[in-house]
Amino acid sequence: MCFLPLTPSPPLAPSLFDSVSRGRGILHPVSSSRRGSFRFRPLLIGLLLALISAVAVAATSPEIRVVGPPELEKIAIQVKHLAQEDFTEVLNLTGRIGFSEPITVVLMPEGSPLAEEMPRWVAGYARGDRRTVVMFPARVPSYPDRNLRTLLRHEVAHVLVWEAAGGRAVPLWLNEGIATVAAREWGLEDRARYAAAVIGSGPRSTRQVDRAFRGNAGDVRRAYALSAGFVRFLQTEYGVLMPARILDGLAEGLDLERAFLEASGVELRRAERRFFKDQALWNTWVPFLTSSAALWMAVTALALLAIARRRARNRAMYEMWDEEERWEE
Repeated sequence: MCFLPLTPSPPLAPSLFDSVSRGRGILHPVSSSRRGSFRFRPLLIGLLLALISAVAVAATSPEIRVVGPPELEKIAIQVKHLAQEDFTEVLNLTGRIGFSEPITVVLMPEGSPLAEEMPRWVAGYARGDRRTVVMFPARVPSYPDRNLRTLLRHEVAHVLVWEAAGGRAVPLWLNEGIATVAAREWGLEDRARYAAAVIGSGPRSTRQVDRAFRGNAGDVRRAYALSAGFVRFLQTEYGVLMPARILDGLAEGLDLERAFLEASGVELRRAERRFFKDQALWNTWVPFLTSSAALWMAVTALALLAIARRRARNRAMYEMWDEEERWEE
């Protein structure tokens, strides 16, 4: 979980931020003959391609500055390594073309004053205005962040959301939904949590999802599943750049409803109605009832029912035998 730039976060200690030949002859052939010069063209092309690839990766990977205590040095090395991966999907979701400035990652151990102030289910939060991410590595195995990689991508996405919206307010469902989709694939756990959230008395609008983010741990997990599901629904219905278009509208000063309308052509409440009502049936019950998991569950249930009935018959037969023995005695 993470805190967003929309909610006040405790300030970080200042000390944490304060701590953290041309080769001209190489490509020339040994022989001055025209024939020999062709031998080095593949090498030249290879070097150029490698240079282009390095520039492309640098543009889609954030420059991370890690700050933390000595006991978290190994984790700091892992974070720096993870930051070298391709963040293209995160950039596409927010409409960014690259990383313009470095991002500071502050690693906080359990027992630190800041960790004590945060609820146990908070694995990290981001401050977009400071381009700073705070991570509590000991809390990583919690939904939706299952490892350092997903947590880092989640929080970096929050920084980009703040940048894409021009520092303006972004609703929690959109902010957290983009970050969750950017950080991980839509897995079995996500589907299960989404199914549990849309069935029953869960949130039925984005406003209710936003309120759930301020509830207890169970409400927060439910809100994550719904926000991620809704963002994926918007991408499916209105294009993969739909979240980025909404952020562009917010950056221009539009309110959420107007930004959503201009980005999709439909009203937000209409999209909510389709997602929270229709999608609950077609994306939850129908796929589940037609899946192999449902078949095996039905087979297991029938087997357990047969075992229970068999035991009941055996119990009745044993009781009858006991009664006959008592009469004979």
